[in-house]
Amino acid sequence: MEKLYKAVDDVVNYIKLSDEYKNCVSLKDKMSKNQELILLIEKIKKIQKEYIKNNYDNNIKHELDKLNNKLEEIPIYNIYLENLKKVNLMINYVRDELNDYFYKLFNE
Repeated sequence: MEKLYKAVDDVVNYIKLSDEYKNCVSLKDKMSKNQELILLIEKIKKIQKEYIKNNYDNNIKHELDKLNNKLEEIPIYNIYLENLKKVNLMINYVRDELNDYFYKLFNE
């Protein structure tokens, strides 16, 4: 069992030491200090809730699309998303490998 914990710790440390993960942490910190960005994200979340509550109203969807486009124009946000995508791919790869391992272990 100790070997398993060590292997999991190694994988977690590998991801945490990756440039993409470090960039995510750094960019998230920078974004948290950008009041304009924070307000825009909060507004998008609020409009998303309204959109769902109002049965996917097209007028709300149009407003939501405009806000999302504005968000996508912010370079730091896009760089953050690119790095986050790479980190998530690493995590998903590990998850898939573990799922395959346990599937084979219990089904073969």
